[in-house]
Amino acid sequence: MLTVPARSRDDDAVANDESGFTLIELVIATGILLLVLGMLLSTLVSLTRSEDRAQRLVTNEQNVRFELDQLAREIRASNPLVILGTTTAYSTQIEMVLGPTGGTQSVVRWTYDTDPASPKYEQLSRQLMSDSSSTATVLATSWYLIRVRDVETNTALFTYYDAAEHDMVANPNYSASDIANCAIRVHISLSSDSNPGPLPFTETQDVELRNRLPGGTGCPIK
Repeated sequence: MLTVPARSRDDDAVANDESGFTLIELVIATGILLLVLGMLLSTLVSLTRSEDRAQRLVTNEQNVRFELDQLAREIRASNPLVILGTTTAYSTQIEMVLGPTGGTQSVVRWTYDTDPASPKYEQLSRQLMSDSSSTATVLATSWYLIRVRDVETNTALFTYYDAAEHDMVANPNYSASDIANCAIRVHISLSSDSNPGPLPFTETQDVELRNRLPGGTGCPIK
């Protein structure tokens, strides 16, 4: 007669060890794993966004400074400023003749569009003009900065000062020709976030007109 040996306590312990995880244990382990992965993913997204924002800020500051330096360089070399149609136009526009007197010259106009209905709203552009007359045509246009925010804060892009440090645009006694012929310093305030996302970056610069007679000689103070 075949006898089946009785199970010992050690055999029961081995059987229990090989029983595996229960469904509840698997659900709990999976939940913890998903929670940890979610925290890691959230941290990674936050770091990526911070790095992207920092890069946008740096790029935007570089763009603003580059265009401001180029604009200031041309204003400084103006020979002379061109008379605009109205005094109010000077706050958002400046036009100048570049090049030596008696030599090859070019006319450059910088324009800031503040018309909300315009497709070029809040854009600052540089235009090469055919001449300095009121009927001059645009030969070429270069887009430089978009999302220039000066109009939103009611800040003049250009402010012109005479020898007595008077704001010539704000002073009703000055005409458009007075501003073009007698301004000795132009203050530029440029605020832009050309790369969407960061807050606008603002930079200012004061530009002395190199070809203006010292002290505004011949220009009355009004």
